[in-house]
Amino acid sequence: MSRLGTKYLRGQLSLTVAGGGTGKSAYTLARILNAETPIPCIYFSADSSADIQLSRAISMLTGIEMAESMKAVRKNNVGPYAEVLNRHPVRFNYDAAPSIDDVERVVAAWYELYGEDAHMIVLDNITNIRGGTAANDEDPFGGLEALMDWANDMARTTGAHVAGLHHTTGPHNDGNSPIPMSGVKGQITRVPALVLTLHKPDENTLAVSTVKNRAGRSDPSGGTFVELEFEGSTMQFRDDAFSTAEFAS
Repeated sequence: MSRLGTKYLRGQLSLTVAGGGTGKSAYTLARILNAETPIPCIYFSADSSADIQLSRAISMLTGIEMAESMKAVRKNNVGPYAEVLNRHPVRFNYDAAPSIDDVERVVAAWYELYGEDAHMIVLDNITNIRGGTAANDEDPFGGLEALMDWANDMARTTGAHVAGLHHTTGPHNDGNSPIPMSGVKGQITRVPALVLTLHKPDENTLAVSTVKNRAGRSDPSGGTFVELEFEGSTMQFRDDAFSTAEFAS
């Protein structure tokens, strides 16, 4: 991603957008766990269950097959992986539909526990967060716009990078071609400083387009992208440019 000048900056809001099953949750988690310096992170995983996320994390950190990771998780036999997992200060919340108040309580609890705010907060997916201004017939996505304002304010207040994950419009749900900024569901790209869209040209490749970037280059068409080799069976991204050393304060 450094080839496009794309960084997660603290105090800013980003939006990562893809069709269902493309890999936006795996991509985001891998960027966190591949950091050269561990990122203190709160991950609100409304879209993926605990067994899935823990299995992904084990495979990402060790390179073992997801089938083996899942077997260890389901048999409650994760002890052999505890040391490598504990190197990463990532705390998950698995409420399937947290409210804004729920999110704020968890963020405040982190501060009380550690004496500082988390450096990154992931909202996966933003449509699972309850709150904001109610939608209406004239503006069916008004609630999501309000959520963007709230998430952006949280980034400014806490100094964390807030990463929202979101869906595409119908024509881009298959996820096999570049997604422009206009393909973001609800057109809620006004507030985020960074908007990424993901697609899969083939089974072993994940392509990342920077369609909005206040701090660097972008291409709203989605036609400029970085291709990452992705091995889904082991959750491994193989690319010299793929590293959250790009995470910056």
